[in-house]
Amino acid sequence: MQKPAIVLVHNRYRQAGGEDEVFEAEAALLESRGHRLERFTLDNGDLREHNPIAMAAATVWNARTYRALRQMCRRTQADVVHFHNTFPRVSPAAYYAARAEGAAVVQTLHNFRLICLNALCYRDGRPCEECVTKTVRWPGVVHGCYRDSRTASGVTAVMLSVHAAARTWTEHVDAYVALSEFARSRFISSSKDAGSSCAPGSRSAAPVIGAM
Repeated sequence: MQKPAIVLVHNRYRQAGGEDEVFEAEAALLESRGHRLERFTLDNGDLREHNPIAMAAATVWNARTYRALRQMCRRTQADVVHFHNTFPRVSPAAYYAARAEGAAVVQTLHNFRLICLNALCYRDGRPCEECVTKTVRWPGVVHGCYRDSRTASGVTAVMLSVHAAARTWTEHVDAYVALSEFARSRFISSSKDAGSSCAPGSRSAAPVIGAM
C-alpha cells in the first residue's frame, strides 16, 4: 500500500527557533518512514527588501503562494498538507490552495497567533488576554503588540479579521494540533468567550488535538 503524499509548509523566522527545528525534525521522521514528502518554505530574512504596502497585502492573501503551493500539491498529488508557520509571507491563502487540490489541511498551533497579535498572550512583563475574547484584535493594535508597531499590528489584526469573516479557520482547516493540553483548552475557551464560530476550538471549527 502506497503511503500518503505529504507537503510540509513553513514560513521561516528571521532567527531560527523551535518551530524551525520541529519542521525539520518532522520532515526527517516522515522521510525515514518512507513517506513521499515535499517541503514548501518561505523565509522572513529579506522582508525589509519588499515594498511594505505589497507585503501588507500579501500577509492577508499571497496570490503567488497560492499559485505555487497549488502547483506543488497537484504535481505531487498531495494527500495531506501540514502547516507550521504561515505568518506573514505564506499567508492563509495557502490553506485554500491545498483544499483546491483535494488535500487534507492540518495546522500545528505552535503559538497563540490566531488569538494574540504578538502570539504570546504576554505584554509588559505579565500575561495579557485583552485580545483573546475580541473578534477584532484592536487592543493589540492600540498597544502596538506586534514588533512595537501599531502599523504592523494593524496589518496582523486585519489578516485575522478578514479570515475570521471568511471562515478560513473553520472551513479550510481540517484539524489543528496544539502542543499542550493548556494550549488546546485556551484556544477552545477563547472561542467560547468570544462567542465566535470563526476560530480554532469553536463548535463549527476543525478539532483541536492536544499534546501530540
